[in-house]
Amino acid sequence: MPHSIDRYLIPFGLAVFLSHAAAAENAAPALSRPLPVYDHIVIVLEENKDYEQVIGSPAAPYLNGTLKAEGANLTRMYGEEHYSEGNYFWLISGSNQNIKFVDAIPSKRNNPAYPFAAPNLAEQLLKRRLTFKGYSEDLPAIGDPVERKGLYARKHVPWVSFSNIPNGATAEDSSHLRFVDFPSDFAKLPTVSFVIPNLVNDMHDGPVPKSVAAGDTWLKQHLDAYYQWAKSHNSLLIVTFDENDDTTGFNGLTDPASTNKVVQNRIPTLIAGAHVKHGDFAEGRGVTHVNLLRTLEAMYRLDKCGAQQANALKAGIAADAVIHDIFGSI
Repeated sequence: MPHSIDRYLIPFGLAVFLSHAAAAENAAPALSRPLPVYDHIVIVLEENKDYEQVIGSPAAPYLNGTLKAEGANLTRMYGEEHYSEGNYFWLISGSNQNIKFVDAIPSKRNNPAYPFAAPNLAEQLLKRRLTFKGYSEDLPAIGDPVERKGLYARKHVPWVSFSNIPNGATAEDSSHLRFVDFPSDFAKLPTVSFVIPNLVNDMHDGPVPKSVAAGDTWLKQHLDAYYQWAKSHNSLLIVTFDENDDTTGFNGLTDPASTNKVVQNRIPTLIAGAHVKHGDFAEGRGVTHVNLLRTLEAMYRLDKCGAQQANALKAGIAADAVIHDIFGSI
């Protein structure tokens, strides 16, 4: 397949050495442990739940009984801010793109520089002749820029806000696809894909634990087949959240060192599939969406995008740290 990855482990140091000299200062950090290089990674983004509302909850039997039971549970994973939208931008580009800690108004994205031309994960993958797609449940049509339609919300779909990510009208020339376009032949998936359930199935709408149960059921029905395939096909499933349950209306950069749960912004994140160790992993003082981005960049030898947010740095979460303890050898 045109986007397939050689099935071997690339040491972090070698990944840096192989990066072209002009981008050396932006390359993945030189560390001793190797990372698997996956043929396919699917990242599912869920919404607005505390770690404790999901991990260990009887309302989430699939997340706990399958993905956590077989994969890696990140016990110190933090969102960068409140409200929601900025966290999606942190994950894809290492920045909130200055959208001012609010969910954006129609067409403006709260920044006159929109559409953004900043470096991002999708753009970097395409530069390396790898592939990226985003699959959004209830998106009315491929490439549709609509802000809201039924249970679809564009604020949870960051790639459509970048001018350097393709957004055509067909599955071949667009990165902005419907979830019904998610291939049943998983070998046809892109290198990295994002899956965005609708506002009910991403746990956003409704009270806890009902909302958690709705999201858990949807994941089992729609992603378990891929997960079972991924375990024997050099592929990975990541389920993470944008932010925790902000019950106070706080907005701004969050602080992983805070004793206030809302300000701390601890979120559930499960990683499962090929070459993943089972267990609970703190990853030092913790990780953020930016560190998840750094991990993907290191795997595929991409240039780094954006930077760690200031409060995470103060809390001891390294700017360029990758998530590595969870991975075993082939």
